[in-house]
Amino acid sequence: MLDAQQLMWTQIAAGVAVLLFGLTLFNLVRVRGRMQAARSWDKVEGIITVSRVDQPATHASDDQNDAKPVIRYRYQAGGLELESDKVFVGGQVITTRVLAAKLIGRYPVGAHVDVHVDPKQPTEALLEPAAAQNLAALVAFTMVFGVIAATLTAHSLTGHVLYTSNGVPLFAFALPIIVLVGGVFCLAAYVRTRRLASASLRWPTAAGRVTHCDVIEEIIEEKSDDDKSRSSKLQHRYQVDLRYAYRVGKRDFIGTEVDWGGTMISGLREVAEKAAAKHRPGQNVKVYYDPEQPGHAVLEPASREGALGPLIGAAVCAVVGGLFLTILIKIGFA
Repeated sequence: MLDAQQLMWTQIAAGVAVLLFGLTLFNLVRVRGRMQAARSWDKVEGIITVSRVDQPATHASDDQNDAKPVIRYRYQAGGLELESDKVFVGGQVITTRVLAAKLIGRYPVGAHVDVHVDPKQPTEALLEPAAAQNLAALVAFTMVFGVIAATLTAHSLTGHVLYTSNGVPLFAFALPIIVLVGGVFCLAAYVRTRRLASASLRWPTAAGRVTHCDVIEEIIEEKSDDDKSRSSKLQHRYQVDLRYAYRVGKRDFIGTEVDWGGTMISGLREVAEKAAAKHRPGQNVKVYYDPEQPGHAVLEPASREGALGPLIGAAVCAVVGGLFLTILIKIGFA
């Protein structure tokens, strides 16, 4: 049993966890609802006026989230000339310099773009209404806070920590369950990617031209602490920065995806340089674009390179989570 002081702190913690769960759930529902609503907003022509990355002068490691992409565009709606800097639902987030540079690379200054405008409030506009940068994080935080809130609330109501018949605390089962849920998300991502790859084979095509293709070097600082000293070592990793321009109707687009396997990251420069050599600036390419979202495009829809990543992640989560859960069940209920 929990004594009076322990019960009080457990109830306070449960209240905080329930509040955090409620806030994250509300925000998740709001973002999803806004994404659905934005898909039916009016579409008008806009032009990019600002495209840059704001970053601090000092920089220790390329895996730090210390950069913010700044994209501003001008458009006309409701008889007014307006400006906005919103790209996704939920606004811009602080990210790494490489990811920020890739985003602004898709929206160079002077490019003509589709702007999705709220007909009820023309000052509200987005460039990519179907995307939200922080949606995955919101889902993860909502799940974590939900599990914590449920566990602490149960302890508060019963006045003691809940155990199995053999003395294993029930909250220990939360970890393998979260791992298994992560596996489900990985599997869903794999299925979604395969469906997208299949659908993109039937997408219309446009003539495109490679505007930029280079190898990005990231320098990651790995710190290690011990009792005597604090040391760090630098790790180098490389990826291809590809951009190609294409036009659909009267709109200009910049694509960055080669296939649906995601950006390849390698610890060897030679591997990245070999991948970059496939595309040269000025080279003509065939671009497959989504007719409903022309800014969503790919060069090699049939490629399976990197496509097994989510499936491997799902398998690892299933094995680790399933094994851990099986052990807990045998110990707790055998």
